[in-house]
Amino acid sequence: MTSDLNLHLDSKSESPEDARHREAKQAEGDAIQLRLLLPDGKEETLAAKLGQTVQYTKAIIHERFEVPIERQALTCEGRAMIDPLSLADCVGISSSGLNLIHVQMSS
Repeated sequence: MTSDLNLHLDSKSESPEDARHREAKQAEGDAIQLRLLLPDGKEETLAAKLGQTVQYTKAIIHERFEVPIERQALTCEGRAMIDPLSLADCVGISSSGLNLIHVQMSS
């Protein structure tokens, strides 16, 4: 049974393991697409989740495109994307369409 607040009220039919899995999936958030403008001028698409942090996104960019994490500066709609925030917390990021992210190298 689900309430208007999307709460699962019938806990008898769900095991604790299933509840943890469901809650973890909700915390990840919706799947989104990031369109990255890399420092070398290339454009790449990256699949992400709204719940993942900017820091985690930087780690993926480092692994896939060899841009050092400590030198990355990410912006969306001209606003800095701050490491401890989730992508959902960043202005301009939405679950629909491509989200344009500028990846710049700081000195």
